[in-house]
Amino acid sequence: MKITVERLVTISAAVTLAALLLMVISILFPTPVLLVMSMSLGQGIGILSLALYLLAIALDLQGFRGDVEEDTGAGAPPPTP
Repeated sequence: MKITVERLVTISAAVTLAALLLMVISILFPTPVLLVMSMSLGQGIGILSLALYLLAIALDLQGFRGDVEEDTGAGAPPPTP
């Protein structure tokens, strides 16, 4: 699996939705333990999502291309004497 900027942004969006789902569950079922757990886990997952998004921005600004394969030199012509 190759890491690309688009894939990082997609993963970040999915993780954000998971964090929001946890927070909505705590609102729909407001027990004290569930509220504290879901808000803590939701915040942690949200921070992970933000970190992935900022990594995607940094890689994009540097011109990172994860879909380019390394050149092994197999197709290069032989050196001339």
